[in-house]
Amino acid sequence: MNENSIDEGQLLDRIFETSPTAIVVLTPDGRITRCNQRAEQLLKLDESTIEGKTYGEPEWTFTDSDGEPLSESEHPFVEVQETRAPIFNREYRMERPHASTIDVSISGAPLMDADGVVKRLIFSFEDVTNRREREREITQKNEQLEVLNRVVRHDIRNDMSVIMGWLETVEDEIESQEGREAFERVMTASQHVIELTKTTRDLVEVVTGDGTLTPEPIPLAPSLRNAIGVARESYPEAEIRVEGTIPDVDVMGTDLLGSVFQNLLNNGVQHNDAEEPTVTVSATTRDGRVRIAFADNGPGVPADMRESIFGKGEKGPASKGSGIGLYLVATIVDQIGGSVDITDNEPRGAVFAVELETA
Repeated sequence: MNENSIDEGQLLDRIFETSPTAIVVLTPDGRITRCNQRAEQLLKLDESTIEGKTYGEPEWTFTDSDGEPLSESEHPFVEVQETRAPIFNREYRMERPHASTIDVSISGAPLMDADGVVKRLIFSFEDVTNRREREREITQKNEQLEVLNRVVRHDIRNDMSVIMGWLETVEDEIESQEGREAFERVMTASQHVIELTKTTRDLVEVVTGDGTLTPEPIPLAPSLRNAIGVARESYPEAEIRVEGTIPDVDVMGTDLLGSVFQNLLNNGVQHNDAEEPTVTVSATTRDGRVRIAFADNGPGVPADMRESIFGKGEKGPASKGSGIGLYLVATIVDQIGGSVDITDNEPRGAVFAVELETA
């Protein structure tokens, strides 16, 4: 034997011993002949207790992921033994009378001789209990968010629309300057609540989705113009300008792209302390990307806050908002492969700019 050669038996033994997953070897009739140390840890039994037992022992009872008993033919050992085909990452619950029930992912395959006769069956087990618990928690939270979304979208938004409707009926009857100023404050606050319900709706859609957004070609101009039109209607006291022309291009985005533009416009007005709030929108193309800028004349954003302000619940120094609008912007833009940044506006204010890939 070449002195540099490796003994195949020793190599397999070392792989068997150092595998991070539990491994057991069974005979065709289901008797365990070998297991590694990780299997001892997972089964909470020592090797001498495990070896010699069969796949159907009460020390390890398999059910489906919902806890329902498996029929004999559904047992992973029986399936591999009868079909002589491998299985991969099948998830089951494993009940252990001497320890807690765990969720396991099982892969298995037959070991056959040259004539196709099954000589051994090899199975690996991985404890996925923590992952499954996280998945169940996420599912429960998503369901709760869906309920919250329905309450916000329907109940609160409808009630606020009724309130604004009644306010408009009494507007002409308010005579004093003090009364009219109070009326404007109430109307503005009501409009902010309605805008917040829209933001919450979009945020819930992102959070309760499959975790990622799939970008697709979206016409930039209609989406941006629509957001500008809504902002002008929602904030008649502000001036929303368009500088230059909006490029007639498609960008990689989703139907939530309008929410990005809407929240940046809202941010430029709602947190603006100028006597005449102004937001100037511009869009330019370069090297396969489009930069859409929203320049306001508000208080600006300090340099040390320009990254953290996009965090969940973070607010600018003069903000009275919820802080979720910019978080939603950053979340959507990141998932569609874009970027967002903040720079100073001259002579005052901030410029929020989104860069997107052209389609």
